[in-house]
Amino acid sequence: MLLSVIIPASGRKDYLIRCLKSLCKSIDVDFEVCVIDDGSSLDENEIRMITDVSYPLIWRSFDTSRGRSAARNEGIHSTSGDIIVFIDSDMETADGFLDAHLKSHRDHPHTAVIGCIKWPEGGSFFRYIGTRGVYKLKEKDRVPPWYFVTGNASIERSDLPSQNPFDETLPGWGGEDLDLGMKLHAGGIIFMYAGEAISCHNFDGDLRTHIDRTFSYGFNTLPVLADRYPEILKITKLNLLDSFLLRFLVQKIFFYPVLLSAIVLDKLPLPAILYDYLTFAAYARGWLKGKKP
Repeated sequence: MLLSVIIPASGRKDYLIRCLKSLCKSIDVDFEVCVIDDGSSLDENEIRMITDVSYPLIWRSFDTSRGRSAARNEGIHSTSGDIIVFIDSDMETADGFLDAHLKSHRDHPHTAVIGCIKWPEGGSFFRYIGTRGVYKLKEKDRVPPWYFVTGNASIERSDLPSQNPFDETLPGWGGEDLDLGMKLHAGGIIFMYAGEAISCHNFDGDLRTHIDRTFSYGFNTLPVLADRYPEILKITKLNLLDSFLLRFLVQKIFFYPVLLSAIVLDKLPLPAILYDYLTFAAYARGWLKGKKP
């Protein structure tokens, strides 16, 4: 079976080079790689020369940025593999990465596979984001579709819901993974976690970046997704905002002192519930602001 690895890229040449070189470790798997430069004018020839990879490397470029959904759709159109593997350009794959994705699909056909993302070591915030999503589940728990993330995931091409499975019309940052996960679930696809499909995330953001993006997600994207999938209100706990007390607890007067404390005290072993609150409050504040007439 041929695997097609799809990598959207937007600048950050050094991370992309490290990502492409890391895939050279996969020597027992038949695979191709497609890089889609999302309007950042990366130098294809320079990157090919520096990486000097032996596997087939397909390169596509957009003149202007069209977003991650358009980039991934372009990658799907430009490749031919039976299994499509999605990774981000700031990932470095570990030994056995592609082998683990391939084995998961051979053992469990018609399954969306979510790999293991290792986050940088650091303070409490980095420890927190490394324990979210599938990492919260116990061994025999069912993997829900809203844990599908294309930073490290794979799907059989024949199981994709359309020729353009990623919605290019979603506004703002994020949400395209959740939208595709819900579509796959509606089509009868099950989800599984493959702990041996490891990628290391060269994440260079911080808590403030996370909060800003999450607010934007709540303001721009969640209203659209909630209209499509009403169950998202319960999944995200936005249905609890009917409570006056909870609406008060996400307001600036309470939110910003907690955020400042978390930033200043990051080196201490802060509890996960603190970041749960900050994350929820960020997208809830965006949601409340976006829903106002």
